[in-house]
Amino acid sequence: MSKLILSDSRLRSLAEQETQLAPEKKNEKYAGLLDLLGFIIIRIKTMNIMEGIDSFDLYLTHQNALIDSKSTYYENVDTNNVDFVKYARQTDGVERWFVSTPVDYYTLNRIKSRLESDKQITYNKVLKDGNDRTIAVLAANVNVSYISDYYRKIQRGVPGDFVVLDEDANVVAYSDKSVLGAKTDLNSRINEQIRRLGRDSGSFFIDGRKQFVVYSISQYTQWRYVVVIPASEILGKVFELRQFLLVLVSITALLIFGVTYFMSHLFYKPLLKLVKAMQKIENRNLDFRINDNRKDEFRRVYQGFNDMAGELRVLVKDLANEKILKQEAEIKLLQAQINPHFLYNTLDSIYSIAKINKVEEISQMVAALSKFFRISLSGGREMVTLKEAVSLVVNYLTILNIRYRGEISFRIDLPDELADCPVPKLLLQPIVENAVYHGIEKKKGQGHISVTASSDQGRLRLIVEDNGIGMSADKLKELRESIESGSKDGATSFALRNIYRQIRLKYGTDYGIEIESAYGKGTKATVEIPILPKEVLSE
Repeated sequence: MSKLILSDSRLRSLAEQETQLAPEKKNEKYAGLLDLLGFIIIRIKTMNIMEGIDSFDLYLTHQNALIDSKSTYYENVDTNNVDFVKYARQTDGVERWFVSTPVDYYTLNRIKSRLESDKQITYNKVLKDGNDRTIAVLAANVNVSYISDYYRKIQRGVPGDFVVLDEDANVVAYSDKSVLGAKTDLNSRINEQIRRLGRDSGSFFIDGRKQFVVYSISQYTQWRYVVVIPASEILGKVFELRQFLLVLVSITALLIFGVTYFMSHLFYKPLLKLVKAMQKIENRNLDFRINDNRKDEFRRVYQGFNDMAGELRVLVKDLANEKILKQEAEIKLLQAQINPHFLYNTLDSIYSIAKINKVEEISQMVAALSKFFRISLSGGREMVTLKEAVSLVVNYLTILNIRYRGEISFRIDLPDELADCPVPKLLLQPIVENAVYHGIEKKKGQGHISVTASSDQGRLRLIVEDNGIGMSADKLKELRESIESGSKDGATSFALRNIYRQIRLKYGTDYGIEIESAYGKGTKATVEIPILPKEVLSE
């Protein structure tokens, strides 16, 4: 498919042209190349060649222009900020897979952003003219999650840590995405040992026989597929057997002592044992059972008690599960009602822009919409990081800004220490949507929205504030009553009722959402939820 792109007549004619193009010609030709890259991506996915293909990037040497299939084209590019162009120069056009930073406005201009993009895996291919000069460089990009998720599925049930390295020990795929494209001391030592062995696959101990390494080398990419297993996982079976024998001997000794003890009290304490068992049940210890091998009538009494305790435990568990399932079903229903509400508004925006035939704006909107739903769906997860929830808001406002021609500005204040806090994925976007459609849209002039995150004594506080039309005191009172009572009347409070209900169901009555507003001055929504451990994201 890369060859098909580079052999396209439109691309070759533009790449070989050494003079700068007129603006009208430039837009026409670059738009044609964007269509070509988009068509190839669709064809790749339709033919099931590689589901993880993310985008194509094309750099034209003579024009000093870069075309990104996910968004638009950039001119006067500083190629020192573009990984795939630098790699093509360093290797003189050698084709190879490697880890790179995605191309966007921030990376091209070296702008630090709290919402930085993930790494990607790139395949490089160059186009040369008759004088063996590079006139174009093509990069095919694959999302790192595609490979990491694939091997995570394979590794299920296998002990140890899985990592993919290139031939220089750079990390290609790993559970910790912060080390992608980088080297670590352990990986460098593993790669050096693999080179010394000189075999395509094998195994060896490392770190003084504390860790056991199993590897295999791909003949196509020269990647190293490595599993690092603690030596205790292998040698631990011997220690487990020894510990089992010790436990078995200990249990046997305790049983002998117990039988002797109970035999000595066989005729004195049967009733006392039954009374103590009932006290255990009264203290909600429903797992307690009477273990007695009596041959008299007390055996039947004890068996009846055990049966009663077992049935009572099952009944309590069933009631608890039924309550949890009911709450989860209600939460999922409330979340499912929010998604279509935004989808219809977004499609309406795309239709409005299409009518005035703004090709670049449509491309940007579709790209932002794609990012929005990627986070919105998030593999079926209900919980995401606060950073992802804020990214959802940024993409949403990017879409709306195209519709409103840049009349909405926004500010995000997200402290680094709160970026990984688990939150419901649709916690902020519906509030921002309300701010636009019921606040800013009804007030003439420039609109502004701010999203601020802070913490206080284990509570996460999120504030969404706008400078929209606001509401009167009577209207504000009516809105607050509608949210707290769960009334289904009124479209304005639809999203706020859903969010309030979700928070109460998930975290209890100590948390919720508070609305403040003044007519003509804007509205402020404050959400409070508990700060949960990061392990919630993997549940």
